[in-house]
Amino acid sequence: MWRDWVVTIRHMADRPKAAVLGAGEIGIAFCELLTTRFAPIELWEPDPDIGRAARKTGHAGRVSADLAGTVSDATVVVVTTRASERPSVMQDMADHLTSGAVVIIAGTGHQRALEDAVRTLPSHASVICATPIAWTRPGGIGASSAKGPSYVRPFADAVAGISPSPSAHPDAVGVVQAILEAGGATAFFADPREFDALATAASVLPTMIAATLVRVVLGETPTTSSPNDFDRAGGIAFAEMTRALEDPAQGIEGDVTIVSDHALRWIEQVIADLQATRQKIIDGDTSPIGIDAAASRRRQWITTRKSSPELAILPELPTPARRRLFF
Repeated sequence: MWRDWVVTIRHMADRPKAAVLGAGEIGIAFCELLTTRFAPIELWEPDPDIGRAARKTGHAGRVSADLAGTVSDATVVVVTTRASERPSVMQDMADHLTSGAVVIIAGTGHQRALEDAVRTLPSHASVICATPIAWTRPGGIGASSAKGPSYVRPFADAVAGISPSPSAHPDAVGVVQAILEAGGATAFFADPREFDALATAASVLPTMIAATLVRVVLGETPTTSSPNDFDRAGGIAFAEMTRALEDPAQGIEGDVTIVSDHALRWIEQVIADLQATRQKIIDGDTSPIGIDAAASRRRQWITTRKSSPELAILPELPTPARRRLFF
């Protein structure tokens, strides 16, 4: 079946159809990105007010509240709905998926999403969680009423984690990786539990860093600032992570062990970097504060994540030839 799928896609006279479910910022970004290779792009949005705003962007050929009609005949379906809504959406669309469809789940909670997909989606679908993190789209979907693309690379400077289901076909995984990289993201493969930990950490660490910098700007001196400030800030960040993990709305299992050893080491290194930076500011050191070194350690962390014995066995990863299937 998959061999026929690949041959069919490569030789289609018309560009294949893609469907995006959810008209939030990430949904609109995927609509814009997919127009470079797919046509038409159909967007499902049940909220009429959000749907009207989405039409103004001009990135979707059709905006509809008809879920079955939107996913029908779509080669690629991107699910960007809220985590709490995802199970019911997947259940409602299951009977309408094209045989061999690629289902991309973009959002928090990779582990829960894959578990829900196994229960609700047909076995012929290739399900892949793929979510940009450390990404912000300025202005939102209502920033401009002008039609036509306004962002050539909507995921520029973001990192995007890919967690394929064990049954995902390598060609489908390659397509998803190519889509993300075409949008400017740096894609990496991760066990779903590990990605959930990293995404949660990424959501709370900027708050910790910003709060610390505000303390410096406000002029706190070494005599009024405790040397343990950063340790306490790290503890607060960890507590925030725990609350996020236990929040059912996040779509993540309420299990602190989801925060892998890799993620904890990463947080500890960030705290150490902040402590060193704080001391440099106190000492009046105007030299660079180690951004390049921190970025290098971050890349090294991503590279060495595969060493964890707890990681799931990923399917065969795509070759460059497979990644060029669409792009």
